[in-house]
Amino acid sequence: MNYQLDYLKTMPEIFADALLGGTDRKLLNVKRNDEWVSFTYQDVNDTIQRIGFGFHALGLEQKDKVGILSENRPEWSMTDWACSHFGMVSVPVYQTSIPKQIEYILNHSEAKIVIVSSKEQAKKIISIKSALKAIKYMVILNDEKFDDKWIISWDELLKKGDVAKDESKTSMQEISAKIKPEDLFSIIYTSGTSGKPKGVMVSQFNMASNVQQSQAAISLQSNKRWLSFLPLSHSFERVTSLFSTWIGAEIYFAESIAKVSENLKEVQPHYMVTVPRLLEKVYSVVQERVALGSPVKQNIFHWAQNVGHDVVKKFLSYNKKPKGMVTIRYALAKKLVFNKIGNIFGGEFIQCISGGAPLSEEVGEFLLAAGIGIIEGYGLTEMSPVTHVNTVDHIKFGTVGKALPDVETKIAEDGEILLKGPNRMEKYFNNPEETAEAIDKDGWFHTGDIGFVDEDGFLKITDRKKNLIVTAGGKNIAPATVERQITSSKFIEQSVVVGDRQKYLVAILVPAFDIFAKWGKLQDPPIEFFTYEDVAKSKIVDKLIKDELNAHQQELARYEQIKYFFIAPQPFAIETGELTASMKIKRNMIIEKYSLELEELYKN
Repeated sequence: MNYQLDYLKTMPEIFADALLGGTDRKLLNVKRNDEWVSFTYQDVNDTIQRIGFGFHALGLEQKDKVGILSENRPEWSMTDWACSHFGMVSVPVYQTSIPKQIEYILNHSEAKIVIVSSKEQAKKIISIKSALKAIKYMVILNDEKFDDKWIISWDELLKKGDVAKDESKTSMQEISAKIKPEDLFSIIYTSGTSGKPKGVMVSQFNMASNVQQSQAAISLQSNKRWLSFLPLSHSFERVTSLFSTWIGAEIYFAESIAKVSENLKEVQPHYMVTVPRLLEKVYSVVQERVALGSPVKQNIFHWAQNVGHDVVKKFLSYNKKPKGMVTIRYALAKKLVFNKIGNIFGGEFIQCISGGAPLSEEVGEFLLAAGIGIIEGYGLTEMSPVTHVNTVDHIKFGTVGKALPDVETKIAEDGEILLKGPNRMEKYFNNPEETAEAIDKDGWFHTGDIGFVDEDGFLKITDRKKNLIVTAGGKNIAPATVERQITSSKFIEQSVVVGDRQKYLVAILVPAFDIFAKWGKLQDPPIEFFTYEDVAKSKIVDKLIKDELNAHQQELARYEQIKYFFIAPQPFAIETGELTASMKIKRNMIIEKYSLELEELYKN
């Protein structure tokens, strides 16, 4: 097959190419005992040999599966690279997964070894050990003591690797040279908004091609610092980690999501992968500070925001420097407002790559005006995962950009987005029925997303195919569009819009507790909100949200507007089953959970 790019075909080839940039450069960095500890490219190369031969010492062979149940840390990445070099198959598991979910993934994938980070994660495995059909060993990264012989420490694994390497008649280079492009690189289980997760089979070439496609499209600078905080078990963060390694990055693993803001100041990264929710929270904090300021400060902010909007539309979206009279206004706007925003990201920030959900145009434009470059893209695990991306030379907020090199896009008659490319998975693991449903006879992957390609070749996603609402009056409505309008209010954090075969739309809403807690203190007399439950039960909150809905639905057609709503008694969360491990809303589960409350809304 003829491709636009001349590809390296396997992940060992990708890593070998990265080493050519210099082996003494820092690659992986982690904070331990309040100090940043670094692993150079040479350190990583040496360690992945020790891991791979350690797996051989434990009896693993090519094509055997290795589960990884850990937060982001160097050992996660090095295990992944080791599997790719020795022909084994990594199986990421979200660290937030409960034992039942872990049991399914490890059994379905037929994993023989599972790497866990801590005693907490080890206890999950121990609790289901009798149900695990193929697991022979558990390797624990932290220095925890267990008497069971099937549980070994990370140091033990590496020492076994040293012995096996010395006794081996072959080298890692010789082993990895035999890896074929079609060999399985990883099985990535989709978190799934309904039903059991599916195991996406990503080949060596699938991942290697996507690494190169991504860089070819967005041309990120080499030898720059990256902050990693989204889970590596998610294909988006993982491919970014792999291609940033290829281009010579220094990757810093954030201590936790709670410490991202602190780590941003310490690391002063140039790049970061993120989700819209984090960016929108930054914007909400800015808005909140403005709301607390004097009328003069509020006027200055809104003036600066208007200037920023003009500059973004005419210049920054095309990677051009402002010209003419607007440069004076923009310079003043930066001095008074925008420069303060840039400091939140550490002061040396270049760009962040946003994906996983649509980013509000208002937020994207504001941050770009503040010097925070935003590259918004699109992808699916089945496509390894990136397929479309905006580029610095042309950003269209509200779209997910143009197709990567060698990715083909087709819009079906019903509006569904279909995709092809070297990064498309071959099939789902041990699931021929789902594979046949996802990939048609002509090789097109059916994404389940609805959208269109505009006149400039930019893809716009409108909703999930299965989420489309058809009202009793026959109107087709994409609930995601309505939900984005609703949650553009700083007072509303989450929403699920309902109305299929009904006369009007209703919504389940989750108010933003932190915002209401601060807002309440500013009232006269002050209103105390100590818990989320206080907010959910407040009549004042109910009235304010009604006003917010009226204000934020003006751009929607009347049939798209919410007529009634109720406030969920608790926020949507992974632990309560309303969110997937990748923070996507499980719409059907939420609708079923609150079915009685929804029935009441339709009795009005």
